[in-house]
Amino acid sequence: MKILLIIALCAILFYFLSRRLFLRKDAGGLIKSAKPNSYTHLDTSPQILARVTRNTLWTVGIGIGLFFLVLILGMKIKILWIALPLSLYLIGQLIVLTNHVKTVRNQRIYFDPTTDNVIVQYIQQETLYFNLLNDPIGVSEVKSVQKNRGTLFGYYKIRLRRQTVIVPYLIEQHGSSRANSIFFERLRSFRHIEVETRLFPII
Repeated sequence: MKILLIIALCAILFYFLSRRLFLRKDAGGLIKSAKPNSYTHLDTSPQILARVTRNTLWTVGIGIGLFFLVLILGMKIKILWIALPLSLYLIGQLIVLTNHVKTVRNQRIYFDPTTDNVIVQYIQQETLYFNLLNDPIGVSEVKSVQKNRGTLFGYYKIRLRRQTVIVPYLIEQHGSSRANSIFFERLRSFRHIEVETRLFPII
């Protein structure tokens, strides 16, 4: 009876997390887009997001299956309990995915490769303007310990004097424009970038 209750609770959790990811309105569409013609929108495509989501859900499904296996067989084969942390880690990738997709959708980043000027438009904050080469006082990275079926979750933190700009890896790994490449080349050329590795790189 206890096992059935745990299974039901896990299924409910998975359902609500999935709804949050797939039924969320595209917040980016709520941002007023007003930019000079020389700026390029740094973004990832819906097709890429769909592929990353599909791969992550496969990982989460494996984690849930492993979790159930440990619960069912762990009573008789005690050594299987070693796999419990691994199953929870795999399930947690869904939370990381929703967190990063939310960040990508809640802001629009525009970059002018000729001047290195950046515009960041937010839904609930004022638009931010800065120069990528002159204004940052520090740059750091937070990344996952390993790739998830080809996708490495993580993000850059560009520290300005009054605010910090978050740029998810999803944009760097899957952007296809020349301006996108130039932006990250110049960002990575910052004189010292602190790198932090986490199991769950939540923004």
